[in-house]
Amino acid sequence: MTLVEVVIALAIAGLTLGGIVSGYIYCTTSAIKAELAQAANAKALERMEQARSAQWDTSSWPVVDQLVATNFPDEPVTLDLPGTNSAGTSATIKTTIAQISATPPVRLIHVDCIWQFRGADLITNSIETCRAPSQ
Repeated sequence: MTLVEVVIALAIAGLTLGGIVSGYIYCTTSAIKAELAQAANAKALERMEQARSAQWDTSSWPVVDQLVATNFPDEPVTLDLPGTNSAGTSATIKTTIAQISATPPVRLIHVDCIWQFRGADLITNSIETCRAPSQ
């Protein structure tokens, strides 16, 4: 074997090993990002359930209406990764409540969980539903 053959073999082995390592890093990063996205969905769904369970009864006197945006201020939360000792990722839950129609009374509930992955752009997980009184 000549020195040229050995250098070429080492170069091919180095490129192969580099591809394997970068593929592994990409897969683990994607898995962590997917776990954080699922945690963000869970936090947004939790806030959605809080809004859906708020009392809103137009048939009683006086009218009970706790489904207003002031009852659901922006809330900072932590997206935890199960099985790790890391501190988690900070996120903010934003809730928007809008009147869709007055007759029949229907409101739109929109929840955003806004978070950032490793200093990149902001990522938003959104959930939206409609609600009528006494549901």
